Amino acid sequence: MPKLKGSYTNILNKLITDKNISTAEYRILNYLLMRAGNQDVCYPSLNTIAADTDIGLSTVKRAIPSLAKKGYLKKINRKKDNGSATSNLYQFTDKVYGTD
Repeated sequence: MPKLKGSYTNILNKLITDKNISTAEYRILNYLLMRAGNQDVCYPSLNTIAADTDIGLSTVKRAIPSLAKKGYLKKINRKKDNGSATSNLYQFTDKVYGTD
């Protein structure tokens, strides 16, 4: 097998065929994993997720809570020092890493 060149994201094989998530949820989950890199968290805005994946904002807004409800990630609301909202923090669960 040739060595991979360029950037890539590791994803658990069972997620590729997981019928519990929609195609949009799968793409968004992969995007969030890519954004997290070697961390188990990331915090892109909903608008950034939509723009970078070319998935409609309303679909992203439905997919994130759905992925959380299904146990793939935790959505943590964040606030700036002045109390105003900022992008959410997304933390992956053991289900994404195959340690559940």
